[in-house]
Amino acid sequence: MPTAIQAADAHTAFDNGPVLQFPVPALQLNLPATVPASSNVSSNLIQTNGYKVLALGVTSTQAGTATIQRFLDAAGTIAQGPALSVALTATTPAVLNGNDGVAFQSAKVTVSNSAASAATLSNVLLLLQAV
Repeated sequence: MPTAIQAADAHTAFDNGPVLQFPVPALQLNLPATVPASSNVSSNLIQTNGYKVLALGVTSTQAGTATIQRFLDAAGTIAQGPALSVALTATTPAVLNGNDGVAFQSAKVTVSNSAASAATLSNVLLLLQAV
């Protein structure tokens, strides 16, 4: 399965092969590694460039929620339905999949911490996949 390593690899006019995947690590998401107590942190707005399937992986040291809000527009102003979400259990890896066929141009990841102490995030990865 082809894997795009750089943004330039991921967005060619004639992508081919069975499936193209583009991993977006925490550094590119600009998602902080620490979530303050009873608070949340959000990523940059991610331009999805036609990728139709996404998966978010994250581990938190505290319980909380991870969400992905998809947007119809590239500016992130028109929400495409409700956010996708998954409950986070402390120290347990969680995966949130989005493959329901709705159209979207951009997305934003938010991780919330429901505990009274700060949470540390690890294993953060957003995977975009062409269909």
